[in-house]
Amino acid sequence: MSNVELREAIRGVDCFQGIHEDDLEQVAKMGHAMDVAANETVFREGDPAVSSYVVVSGTLSLEVCAPGVGCRRISTIRDQEFLGWSPVLDNFHLTVTARTVTATQLIEFPKDELLALCDRSPHFGYVFMRGVAQTLARRLSAARMQLLDLFGDEAETNTADG
Repeated sequence: MSNVELREAIRGVDCFQGIHEDDLEQVAKMGHAMDVAANETVFREGDPAVSSYVVVSGTLSLEVCAPGVGCRRISTIRDQEFLGWSPVLDNFHLTVTARTVTATQLIEFPKDELLALCDRSPHFGYVFMRGVAQTLARRLSAARMQLLDLFGDEAETNTADG
């Protein structure tokens, strides 16, 4: 993938909407494209949080695993979505496992380089972190809806009981 193709792939992602062309060029230079076959693990819950990603094409499942329960899909990530908010929020470890559902093309960004650009360019830092917060809010909202599906009947029963 050329630098121009990287820049165009990044431009469409919410977290990078509204950043200056110079900053977009810097982001494109730090990214590297990777192709991942279907049913492969991109990263595991508990891995060191060192990279974030943009999904250029394909579908990934975000899963949480627990002893005795196994792994449960909590979210699905598709084209032009940002993946990996933990690294840019300085968490030490990833909080989910990301597994490809289909063949997927990603752009990987080293966390240290993204955060260094945030420090050098306050406009980029503000726009990017606002986009990361919006992404996180959408995923929390989706998780809340899943909890309602999971416990909705139980909550109605408890309300009816008293």
